[in-house]
Amino acid sequence: MASALLLAACSGEVTSPKASRLAPQDASKALVGVIDGVYTFTINPSQDQTIALGASRLDLPANSVCTLATSSYGPTVWDAACDRESLPVTITAVVKNAATQHPSVEFSPAMRFAPDKSVQLHLYVTDAETLTNMTVMKYCGPFNATCVDESVTDASLATTVDKVERTVSRRIKHFSGYVVAENGEDPPAQP
Repeated sequence: MASALLLAACSGEVTSPKASRLAPQDASKALVGVIDGVYTFTINPSQDQTIALGASRLDLPANSVCTLATSSYGPTVWDAACDRESLPVTITAVVKNAATQHPSVEFSPAMRFAPDKSVQLHLYVTDAETLTNMTVMKYCGPFNATCVDESVTDASLATTVDKVERTVSRRIKHFSGYVVAENGEDPPAQP
């Protein structure tokens, strides 16, 4: 079974704060299709943002980013209230294994999102078999030896599969790494 995170990368700067495309850091990676690479984008955290990752996307509601300079980070504070970031934030996304059954994306800097907001990550999956199996989007980060299904302890983080749109989606409460896997499967620990 093979699934892939498709990235249609374009060169140039992000042009719209509401809907933008990732621009690769290296122009040689500006290819349409299934590619691994490093991408950067800048968001205005006071506005709704939809960041297109080819057929995949990240939806960031306005005022969802906790202040980077003062907000704590870690599993014990995912649901803690926080002050909101007001300055533009440059985010790096590292895509790995895009053409395998374990496509992954790792975001930096590490940040968490306000618990009263629902930040959504939608990863496009090309393999029909993956969409029919119990697929989950697992968190891979510095607090775990392996990637974990966070919905086991927090039902609001359950993965949904849309067979029509061919996406695996879930709410995320923080930035780090995420990987597509079948339920019960242990993908690589670091995306």
